[in-house]
Amino acid sequence: MKRLPLAIWAMVVGAFAMGADEFIVAGVVREIADALDISIGAVGHLESVYALGVAIGAPVFTAIGLRLGRRSMLFTTVLVFLAGNVLSALAPTYEWVMAGRIVSATAHGAFLGIAAVLAAELVEPARKGRAIAVVFSGLTASTVLGAPIGSAVGQALGWRYTFWTLVVLGGVALLGLVATLPRDRRAAHGHGEAHDHGHGHEHIQQPTEAHAHGHEHGHGAEHDHAQGEHGHGHEADTEGLDAHALAHLGGAGHGPTMREQVQALRRPTVWGALLVTLLGYGGVFTSYVYIGPQITDEAGLDPQWITPLLLLFGVGLFIGNHLGGRYADRNLPATMVGSLTALAATLFLMTFAMQSAVTAVPGMLLFGTAAFAVVAPLQLRVMQAAGHAPDVASAANISAFTLGSAIGIYLGGAAIDGGLGLLSVNWIGGLMTTTGLALAALSLRGQQNTADPTHEVDHAGPHAHDHDHDTPAVHVH
Repeated sequence: MKRLPLAIWAMVVGAFAMGADEFIVAGVVREIADALDISIGAVGHLESVYALGVAIGAPVFTAIGLRLGRRSMLFTTVLVFLAGNVLSALAPTYEWVMAGRIVSATAHGAFLGIAAVLAAELVEPARKGRAIAVVFSGLTASTVLGAPIGSAVGQALGWRYTFWTLVVLGGVALLGLVATLPRDRRAAHGHGEAHDHGHGHEHIQQPTEAHAHGHEHGHGAEHDHAQGEHGHGHEADTEGLDAHALAHLGGAGHGPTMREQVQALRRPTVWGALLVTLLGYGGVFTSYVYIGPQITDEAGLDPQWITPLLLLFGVGLFIGNHLGGRYADRNLPATMVGSLTALAATLFLMTFAMQSAVTAVPGMLLFGTAAFAVVAPLQLRVMQAAGHAPDVASAANISAFTLGSAIGIYLGGAAIDGGLGLLSVNWIGGLMTTTGLALAALSLRGQQNTADPTHEVDHAGPHAHDHDHDTPAVHVH
């Protein structure tokens, strides 16, 4: 089998670094709190502002991208990521650490979106899907290994070296990209001539093609040139991507006009689904960010146990990701309600599981499984509600994931600082997810009383019946 270009593997390293940055603080919460003489809740705010920074980065880098080509944009995002983490590593105060987190977060989504576009352009059309999947494998691996690496490095060398680890990873990615990413991507394969339309400069993404989590779907535009005006190659583009990658990538930018996309976003069913995502998923990070102190202070385990238990949580992520995607394909409404129910129950259960070393171990595996089982159903529900024009709605759902996480982290930190104890973050997260579950049940019941949800989206627009293949629920694995 023909090897993928080396530039794609440099993007994998970059994707791993970006993804790890999202989770890495969870492994060194206690170390940062002690070193900077701040509360555990205040450390949690470093994660909530990171989530907000990811959303801020999308419009910022979209505006910059109007002037720069994708190759230059990719380099810029890595440089910003490096600057932010260097700032956090050297920060003399809590406020400077927070500033570094915000800076690095702005590059997170933009890098992943641009990398997906460039990876698809570097290979022939038949291998686009594999190239994108390989890039996102770095992101998937980071969800499992990010926090454990941060914990291991932080305990061995100090929390500042946790951020230096990200700097090293980002530096390796940047050097690899500079050395291997071609200036003229038409030379990478025999199908690129049509992409530049005869111009000597790089094709620039339009602002509407970057979603709120910063992950552009521009690869759909190039693929449409090769596959035809209806984008029939979309199945190949998304084949092999797991639920986490699909959630970051969004709807893939096929077919419908921006006006149709905005009209789809106005539907009450879409807004209801977005609110379910915000509340339902928000409970995950309410507990997860503060899991390290729970392991040591409440379960009574040695700090050395944090790293293996975070790895166990990561194993659960893979299991939940697979189960959520698999069953969402079979019965989306039932899977959405079932996964939210399981997550809420697990969060409440964690209040008791983290009180003992014996129950903390299976609790971490169960928590990881429940946490990612909800991702695919929630993302696909929004895309289904939006019908044949899912891109903007899918982008908005990424913002809902991000905002829900930020709110949950803030509530958890406020509860700890307010004297409710470390374990309070679990039942607060459980209440948040239960609220999302109740809203999901009500919205589905109301929809059943009016019309079949699968038919509601079919009549959303004049061409909806021609675009059933645009909803990629069947492609989540």
